[in-house]
Amino acid sequence: MKLIGFIAWRFSRGAKQQRFASFVSWFSTLGITLGVAALITVISVMNGFEHQLKQRILNLVPHLTLSSQQLAPSALSNVANAPLVLSEVVLQSSTNLHAAMMQGIDVTQQADAALLRKKMLIGDLDSLQAGSYNAVIGIGVANALGVRLGDTIRLLATDRLVYTPLGEMPSQRNFVVSGVFEFAAEVDKQFILVNIEDSARLLRSPVDAVSQQRYFLDDPFQIETLSKQLDAASIEYQDWRRFYGELFAAVKMEKNMMGMLFCLIIAVAAFNILSSLVMMVGEKRSDVAILQTLGLSRDKVVMVFVVQGAWSGCIGAAVGALSGWWLSNNINMVMSGIGLNFAANLGGAGLPVLQRSDQIIFITVSAMLLSIVATIYPAWRASKIHPAEALRYE
Repeated sequence: MKLIGFIAWRFSRGAKQQRFASFVSWFSTLGITLGVAALITVISVMNGFEHQLKQRILNLVPHLTLSSQQLAPSALSNVANAPLVLSEVVLQSSTNLHAAMMQGIDVTQQADAALLRKKMLIGDLDSLQAGSYNAVIGIGVANALGVRLGDTIRLLATDRLVYTPLGEMPSQRNFVVSGVFEFAAEVDKQFILVNIEDSARLLRSPVDAVSQQRYFLDDPFQIETLSKQLDAASIEYQDWRRFYGELFAAVKMEKNMMGMLFCLIIAVAAFNILSSLVMMVGEKRSDVAILQTLGLSRDKVVMVFVVQGAWSGCIGAAVGALSGWWLSNNINMVMSGIGLNFAANLGGAGLPVLQRSDQIIFITVSAMLLSIVATIYPAWRASKIHPAEALRYE
């Protein structure tokens, strides 16, 4: 192997008349470095966006709900759950109207009560006691209605009608704003929290008749696996994809498309390795023939060119992985340094970044393997050189 490595190193240096092939080889190494670094950076930023959306949106949205009359499957036996009343309502203040989704909850049974308390801007989540007719609303709802803590709003249940002397009217009741939360996402203007018994009174039904069983998943994306089991058991359910399925599907598609584009950059760089080796084989025909006459076997000739091309690709992939890791960790500093202040556009937080070691390893190893595969054809061509024909006119 020492001999093979030495010959491959000497071939990669090239003579003065062979500098162009060496330039193409180094250019392909640079291409793989930039491609791997860019792919790791983009994937890390997209992971950060996806994680941020999941934290800001899917913590308030019910992950999975089943009818109270249905038996939960064994897959949900160890999953935290609580009763929930979910209904569309219209909110009315003295100045405006706003549509929202009402969640009737029991604070004492909420698995995410601690998180909700952290997101409270003002007021107290524990104010949602039965018979108090208090409501905790998002900052977006508060701004849309023009209300503050202690103001009264009217809730109109659009799916519950009552008969009055004026005809059919939606069931309605006044609630007092006892708290305002902020998740810095669309949920701030789409959801309102009330006590579960108060919500049942608004809907003019017993709690058991209108409530569902809400399940709190450790990872909301587990629903992809759970849904298959629920469908197989013919269980009716609803999950967070009812509200934000299209949004997360779009994010996933965008991440996949960006990954594919940068994979093409790496593939182009690998083809540059192939073309540089093809040129190198053509220029080194006499050298390969001389080495064969000195006893270098065809298998070792193949190894010489495989090592030469793989060396360029592996160096590029390794340097690209380190560069991508550093760049993704310092992306906001780099962007600010070149005048792109993303921190100001994203509320001062900058671009979110979430690095996953398995993705970095997969990208790096894949780039190395692609570089090795690109050397096989030129190396095979070099092994087919016949010394007599190559040295006939030397």
